Amino acid sequence: MAKPTRRRRLRRAVIAAILGLLAPHAVAGPGPKNKKAAKVDVAAAKAALLGTDEQKAIAAAEQLGSVKEQGAHDALLDALASGLSVAVAPKALASLVAVQAPADVGVIRIYAKHRSADVRAAADTALAGYPEGRKLLVRALGDTKPNVRAAAAAALAKTKAREGTERMFALLARGDDGAVVALGEMADPEMARAIGEELGKVPDNALAKCLGIILKRTDFGPDEARVQVVRAIAKIAGTEAVNALSDYVEATPAKPPRPSRKEAEQIIQARLGGGS
Repeated sequence: MAKPTRRRRLRRAVIAAILGLLAPHAVAGPGPKNKKAAKVDVAAAKAALLGTDEQKAIAAAEQLGSVKEQGAHDALLDALASGLSVAVAPKALASLVAVQAPADVGVIRIYAKHRSADVRAAADTALAGYPEGRKLLVRALGDTKPNVRAAAAAALAKTKAREGTERMFALLARGDDGAVVALGEMADPEMARAIGEELGKVPDNALAKCLGIILKRTDFGPDEARVQVVRAIAKIAGTEAVNALSDYVEATPAKPPRPSRKEAEQIIQARLGGGS
């Protein structure tokens, strides 16, 4: 029994020596798991946020947004309530939503009426997480600036909110890109059918883009609904429809077989073969 014991001891000694050689290298180059998040001095960040140096204020807003604590949220809310510049407000609004509270909407509402379109758009984007702010988003769909309308439409689409759908369909009829994208991202099979029925009322390129967005969504289905969207796109004249179908075919794996993909391929072949 003595020999096996000595062998085990020798083996352990060798392993220990190897680990001893490797350890310094492991310490010298720590992986992501060893990285610790930098501690944020909330009071100092708040002071910088309210300071006159806009670059430091923007950095402070980013720092406060990285801290999922009530104190950091309150610092952002207080600073926004005090009034922030056009350059700083968008970043502070984006950071505010890291920790949400009902009191936020009252302050965000002020920035949603700001003279700057970029600030209004940032406020609309921030409102996406607050159901009580949806009336403001619907109102913003009538803004004169495209980026503000797009931000409001995207915020409503993010939560699949049906408020403002009628207005978005009206914007779709004008070819408004914000509404085109938002409707494409939020449509269920019933809404997709309604969008397809807008043929002739909506610019062809806008309708093809909207239906193409629906078609490529991984959360849209079942496949019978995709087949209906493919057929709706097939009714649209011009290259936009072919492009939308081609994008879908390229984005969809050939296996397992999908009827909607096969039908899209057949339509593309028929269009290209017919010289249209």
